[in-house]
Amino acid sequence: MSSRKASQKKAVSATKRGSRAVIAQLDARLSELDRELQGMSELMAERRRLLSARTAITGERLAVSGSYVRRVTQDEVAEYLAEHPGARAAVIARDLGVPLTNISQHLHRGRNTRFERREDGWYCR
Repeated sequence: MSSRKASQKKAVSATKRGSRAVIAQLDARLSELDRELQGMSELMAERRRLLSARTAITGERLAVSGSYVRRVTQDEVAEYLAEHPGARAAVIARDLGVPLTNISQHLHRGRNTRFERREDGWYCR
């Protein structure tokens, strides 16, 4: 039986003895994990430094998942719409490789000035 499953099994049986026993089991497992991860702290610190340097150079921000999210400008959205009039926000986002919320924000900020919403999609004015 794996260490993880054994810990889970212990935690379940400890539940019968009360919450103090469960907390003790959780604390014991957390201590085990802390000991295992102790050697990785230097690597994690170096990783954070490298990610910070990359962010400073590229202007990209780190997403929650740990992968980079490309930023897009309103000019890039306008260029895309000039080549693909009538495109929908989701298609623009997919093609430019950015989150839909970024495209939606640009389109709505530029609505009726730079961009025009029609029934069949978005257009440059």
